[in-house]
Amino acid sequence: MTPSILYFSPQLASWKAQLVETQLLSYGQTVEWQAIQGIDQSPVTSLVLLAESDISAQDWPMLSSRRTIIILEEWNLDRSIEWIKKGATNCFAYNDNHLISWLISELSKFALTRSNRTEDDILQVIIDAIPAPIFFKDQLHIYRGCNAAFCESIGRSRNQIIGHSVYDIAPKHLADKYYEADCKLLAQGGTQRYEAPVQFCNAGLREIEFNKAVFTKANGQIAGQVGVMLDITERNQLMHKLEKATRTDPLTGIGNRREFNIVIHEEFDNHEKSKQKLSLMTLDVDFFKKINDKFGHGGGDQALQLIANWLQNQLRGSDNVFRVGGEEFYVLMRNTDMEAALKMAESLCKGMSTHSFTINQQEVRITLSAGVIELDPSSALENALEMVDKALYEAKSNGRNCVCPAFL
Repeated sequence: MTPSILYFSPQLASWKAQLVETQLLSYGQTVEWQAIQGIDQSPVTSLVLLAESDISAQDWPMLSSRRTIIILEEWNLDRSIEWIKKGATNCFAYNDNHLISWLISELSKFALTRSNRTEDDILQVIIDAIPAPIFFKDQLHIYRGCNAAFCESIGRSRNQIIGHSVYDIAPKHLADKYYEADCKLLAQGGTQRYEAPVQFCNAGLREIEFNKAVFTKANGQIAGQVGVMLDITERNQLMHKLEKATRTDPLTGIGNRREFNIVIHEEFDNHEKSKQKLSLMTLDVDFFKKINDKFGHGGGDQALQLIANWLQNQLRGSDNVFRVGGEEFYVLMRNTDMEAALKMAESLCKGMSTHSFTINQQEVRITLSAGVIELDPSSALENALEMVDKALYEAKSNGRNCVCPAFL
């Protein structure tokens, strides 16, 4: 950064031309002025003059990563301290000549120097040996340190991180999440753990578990926070696969009884909002034992796969089919009353009876028996399931290949 560049907000344009720029020139200070619409348009550690009215809440996290000077309509100690606590370097009134001397002092410093910090260098070696990304920030959310793994993960050098805020190194929609979590941690103290996506330089968006804790000064005041990032992308993907496996029938690939229980309870919970009619159909393959006897269990498995695929092709996109037993299926029909559910069940039974499947190169005809009930989320689900199962048995007793209704 060039020391003689001054960045300023829109409200200060005429003021700097009439007062500050003229006085700086009179004292031999040649300054390059650059107008900015927001603080994010200025480089980190740059000297920025902002009119108080030009500052929005979203600028606050970046105040301390710049040498920010707030220009007040009228100087007020309490107001100044408020801005300094937010990260501003100093505050001056429009007509305060002390600002000129302060700017001359700052502009006379051609380079920022670092003190000898042997202990910090030793700490850097230690944390660089840890493969997990580590960072620490001060109480104003500015990065004051990180390890090599953190730099490699986000694809930035340490110089591009230290002294910057999270808004300088991450997309805003992600930075907003991190900043909100940081504020909560600093307010409550102690430790914090949460999951959030992070944009890695070579691996795209990764799922990260943040483990953070505050550290304090000698007087007990919070001085900042330290965080460790654990990449849990593969773990979460595995957990999702395992969760899906526990909810999927391995033979047919459709939902199993556990999946049905989860979905039906979600529907019941959402019923107060949707007010949609909800019906359930239970289907059973007629004379399935004959298929097993004729083609063996392999043929029986193939028949169940063919039936499941056929049902999925016949149903609407809003319907769900589940295999809940050996040759028994549930069909959950959303936005469907009893009359519509009966018509759908009759259509399925008729369509199945006229369809031919090929098993072991032989044509096979299969029929279904069905029970249908319109569900009432205010009533016990177990009672409804018992009643629709009785309706299915009634259909079986009536000669199969037919539908029987059940009424709550």
